[in-house]
Amino acid sequence: TGKYTGSLSTSNPRVLRIAPEQLLATESYEFQCFVALTSNPDNNNTASVVVDVAQQPITAQIGGGKERASGTDQALVLDASVSVDPDDMSDKWSYEWSCVDKTDGTTCTDTTGGDLEIQPNNTNVVARVPAGMLYEGTYEFSVFVKKGADRNDTASTTVVITAGAPPVVSIGTLSEDKYNPIADSYVQLVGSATSSGPIVSTEWTQVATSTTGAFVLGSDARLTGVVQVAALTAGVTYTFKLTATDVFGESGYSTVEVVVNEAPSSGSLAIVPSNGYVFDTDFTFLSSNWVDEDLPLSYKFVYTVGYEGSWTPVADAQASASYDALLPQGLVEDNYTLTGMTVVYDYYDSYSSATDTTRVLPVKYSTAQLANISAALTTEALELGDPEASMQIMGATHKSLSGGSSDERRKLMSSSEEAALRTTLLATLKETYTVSDVTEANVDSMMSTLDGIVNAPNDLTTATAIDSLLFAKKLLRVSVDSEIGISTTGTGYVGTALSYLLLSSMFNASDVTSATPVSAANVTDTLRFLSMAQLYGAYAGIEYTVSSAMIHSASAREEAQYLGGDSRGMPGSNVKVSFPSNFSNAAKLPVSGNTYVDMRVVTLDTDVYTAYASYRNSGNTVASNMYGSSTYNTDLNSAVTQVEVMDEDGNVFDVGGLDPAAPIYVTMQATEPIDTNFSAWKMEKVCYSDGQVIEMDCPLGTQTYTCDSSLGGVDGSYFLDFTCPGVVPTCMWWSEGEGEWAHEGCSVVNYTSTNVTCACTHLTDFVLGKNVSAAAVDISFTSSPTSLPTPLPSPLPTSLPTAIPTALPTAAPSPAPTPQPTAVPTSQPTA
Repeated sequence: TGKYTGSLSTSNPRVLRIAPEQLLATESYEFQCFVALTSNPDNNNTASVVVDVAQQPITAQIGGGKERASGTDQALVLDASVSVDPDDMSDKWSYEWSCVDKTDGTTCTDTTGGDLEIQPNNTNVVARVPAGMLYEGTYEFSVFVKKGADRNDTASTTVVITAGAPPVVSIGTLSEDKYNPIADSYVQLVGSATSSGPIVSTEWTQVATSTTGAFVLGSDARLTGVVQVAALTAGVTYTFKLTATDVFGESGYSTVEVVVNEAPSSGSLAIVPSNGYVFDTDFTFLSSNWVDEDLPLSYKFVYTVGYEGSWTPVADAQASASYDALLPQGLVEDNYTLTGMTVVYDYYDSYSSATDTTRVLPVKYSTAQLANISAALTTEALELGDPEASMQIMGATHKSLSGGSSDERRKLMSSSEEAALRTTLLATLKETYTVSDVTEANVDSMMSTLDGIVNAPNDLTTATAIDSLLFAKKLLRVSVDSEIGISTTGTGYVGTALSYLLLSSMFNASDVTSATPVSAANVTDTLRFLSMAQLYGAYAGIEYTVSSAMIHSASAREEAQYLGGDSRGMPGSNVKVSFPSNFSNAAKLPVSGNTYVDMRVVTLDTDVYTAYASYRNSGNTVASNMYGSSTYNTDLNSAVTQVEVMDEDGNVFDVGGLDPAAPIYVTMQATEPIDTNFSAWKMEKVCYSDGQVIEMDCPLGTQTYTCDSSLGGVDGSYFLDFTCPGVVPTCMWWSEGEGEWAHEGCSVVNYTSTNVTCACTHLTDFVLGKNVSAAAVDISFTSSPTSLPTPLPSPLPTSLPTAIPTALPTAAPSPAPTPQPTAVPTSQPTA
């Protein structure tokens, strides 16, 4: 009841999540829940709760910055329209401006000696002081803001008046009151600068502090700076200054304050009991004694098998400080220990954590018992509308499949029976998804469960592997559409799950089937959605990575105008992509220079893959099995490298036709070392007679050469410089139109034994090829001496006469040639 206009439907029937701004301040709402047994609807009951919504405080703000410079020859404009009412009530705003001279603390006076007059009056939302009305000095302007009878606030800004008309610099108001010093936390400082002449430089600096790595690389020289809050100290207020200089050498500035939040503290976690059994024991997580000034607190509970590793949520964040959960068995080498953790969040989502351990011992179920108990418990959980319990049971089941050791799996059943159980678990996971709210924690849990289902690739049917890939793609797409992004934990599970799927029969049939290109496209789509989820809400200059056994990825956001000259490396790989300096214009991207664009560089690796002997084919197996072999008689010799540039909505730009003189450089890492011992390719031989057969012991095998005396000197002999055939790299790209690996538009620039740099005029999927160069022959011989002097004198006389005339003229002419050659060389040069 009340004025509630939001939805009452929810994926999880046990939880009603009300979106922000759905409840109106000062209103009262009554919510009623009807509960009935699905097996007996007549057995039902109801419960009600009344929610009274209080008003939130208003926040007074003055646009432009905390402190700014202005000139005696400039009008000063101060704007309080950026003040915020989080409840957006219909009451009218009222404003009252004042000014204090900070030199002596007195009310401001103007250059005529009278009290400073704010125009049009001191109750307007915008305060104006005409040019020439203030002397040089430092002034504090304040505005008292009121809305309704009880809500008011005050904001102030400092203005430093200097001579003349320096550039006018302004900084936008911040979106949050406090920022959290945690990984992947950033604050964007949006500046602007105007002057009577062009602005030639801008610079962000810190005032009174100096923190290394505070700014995202390069952003401190732009109007919009991005600060890495993780580099700052909790509980400290930082002042950042933007300075702009114009073509006349005049400088202006503005400052902004960033308040760094302190996380909850002093709390602990207890897990009881300290020992229990998988499927049989309910474990209680109890978080207590946490302190923070920014209430309310919320609690999330997670666990890892053993003492360290990836964390799996047992439920979404909640208001309750305790939670009952079913946990999987531990590992025998860790004495069956599990580590639980409570993550405690304050109002601004700053968090702290505490851990405790418990022991979860296995229960020796038979094949049928494990399958049946898992099915019975998940069915019961889903009938009760409890998706968290369903995922806990699935987690315990797939951990039981993995056995009590991290080194090898305990085979509870034949491979076909295990494959059937993994197929059943996937079906249960998909059903659990339908009754789960799309939250960051639930996505983490479902990705963790999917990772456990597919972690034995040779025990997955092809259909289950394909279905698992489609589920990962769907879950990531929903995360993007729901604007929740994805956590670092969830990202890790995606990477490992996809790595397992690359090893499944989906991509390892004896031949590439017609379904394989579809699955390859689904891998690309899944990784694209992962990139979009990682970059949700990101600012320019931010990069996120993935590094797993088979997949390495780097996703970055940048303004289009700054793509030129940018380079992106790859975690766990030598892959690097470098864009030409004029890339945005050369690629004809259909966006303005300051529009955000996203870059995605991914490698589908082969290092781990080739260790699986049962899956190996010739060449690069991932490339040939996902895409197909090349028709250019070349083996493939690298990971597949995908490079895309797209907008924030995931629409990929068609980048092609770049100038070959300004290409995109893609450096890839060879799977097998490339032979760069070129000296071993060189052979020096002598042909003495026509038809003589010479054998060359080349690295790739014996090569033969048949001598041809017509190529030699007078006596038919000649020197033979023979270059053996050798394996050389080629740059390949996947042609969708041709359905094959092609090489036009990509060429080798240089290479070492491990890396090859390709120059390409378009973006797509790339791979290195191996080809064999043709043998090469170079012939030379010494000419026979002539019986007469040369027709022209030699440039220089020799120091002593030659025994016989030289084949070539000397460096300089002799003073005078003799009429005939001397019979015997003289001891001194002839006259």
